[in-house]
Amino acid sequence: MPKIKNIFFANTAETFASLLESETSDKNAQQERIRYENDLSQRAQFWGEDSKVIVTPEPIPTALLENNSRRLGYKNVINLWPKESKLRLCVAIANDTVLKDKIVETIRANPNIRISSYAATEEYVDLIKMLQKEGTDFEVINLPHIVNPIHLVQKIGSKNGIREIIRGLFPREGIRLPDGYICKDKDEILKAIPEFLNTNRGFVVKIHNGESGWGVKIMNKETAQSLNKIFLTTWLNDLFQSDHIWKSAPYIVEEFILADMTMAGGFPSGEGYADDKGFTFSYSCGQEVTPQGEFGGITIGKSFMSHFFNESIETALNLVGNKLHNIGYRGIFDIDFVAGVDGNLYILECNARMTGGTHVQGIISHLKINTEQGPYIFSNDSYRYGEKVQPPEKVLHSFSNLLYPIHGEERGIIISFISSSRPVIGIIVIGNDSNDTRSLTEQVKSSLGGH
Repeated sequence: MPKIKNIFFANTAETFASLLESETSDKNAQQERIRYENDLSQRAQFWGEDSKVIVTPEPIPTALLENNSRRLGYKNVINLWPKESKLRLCVAIANDTVLKDKIVETIRANPNIRISSYAATEEYVDLIKMLQKEGTDFEVINLPHIVNPIHLVQKIGSKNGIREIIRGLFPREGIRLPDGYICKDKDEILKAIPEFLNTNRGFVVKIHNGESGWGVKIMNKETAQSLNKIFLTTWLNDLFQSDHIWKSAPYIVEEFILADMTMAGGFPSGEGYADDKGFTFSYSCGQEVTPQGEFGGITIGKSFMSHFFNESIETALNLVGNKLHNIGYRGIFDIDFVAGVDGNLYILECNARMTGGTHVQGIISHLKINTEQGPYIFSNDSYRYGEKVQPPEKVLHSFSNLLYPIHGEERGIIISFISSSRPVIGIIVIGNDSNDTRSLTEQVKSSLGGH
């Protein structure tokens, strides 16, 4: 059996379990969100290098995994999954004796194998401890080197916690944190908002642990200034009643930064990782973000951002990365920014986990694509192709003339996941330049009539 170098636990939904399990009157929306997070776990196909085991909550469609392995040149990708799918993947693994034994067998057959996950969670720590008790020899590459690793992960990933950690590093060289306040309840939010209204500015209200725009309310300058201050309490009560996620205190209220949409869509991001040797910067990308603040996908390419902003992103990542490494953090993390029209780069949040760009960078690295020489890449994790779910084989056939590599060239479509419960797929579009990528994306839309 070929050597296995890595085991990846795709615990995407588990990472947000506390939010996904919150009480809500809209059970359909809750189940839709859980299905979405579980679908995203299929992106683990592209994490890290070849020769890996990926453990997902549900099986990756065989047709998709075989197609991607053949077209992208993966030789040894093994997909395992628990007998019973659960929101918390690591719990499901621990409760599945057959699966657990397979994992232990794989570790014993591959000394010094590396283990990682989408994110470090309490359930993941428990699973690691259980595997260690089996007398196995492996390296965990994404757990902080401190007594309580999850506390640090949660602090870095919370919008209030990261402010506390890095506030002494900025402002610096055109990199700033938006003016803002950490609020423990609605009363403190009501005190913070007038600070922006009275200075003719917009504001943003966020929960401390939201994800992909969930738990964010954006009020630009015009919308904010139209608020009737007398009825501000009513407005906030309506917001809190609109979604159960607003029960997740504490909160951040910060100034609205007008984005320069010509710079990486206005919302660039950077990713890197910390290991025992130090911090390493990986890549920067643009983000597609809706006016409501929801994440739509990423863009990577030579022309998506100015040299100044590219350098500023790397500077910020190095400063924060070295700080996080010094306090014990280990693993991947990213920083999301807004490129202000005033020429400054503003830090919005930090994610102490893999992100919506990790799998894209994994493909770039595996295929040895040089993004400095022209290729332009777009990724979308919520492409709805119709009203009814189609079998994976039909989805792949519909895109057969667009699948990477088209005519052996470094361009085409890569399908990152195919949902079994929703008419939704993930797509990665690789073009020669931004125009070619847009053209391919339009062809995708016409193939199945999606949007």
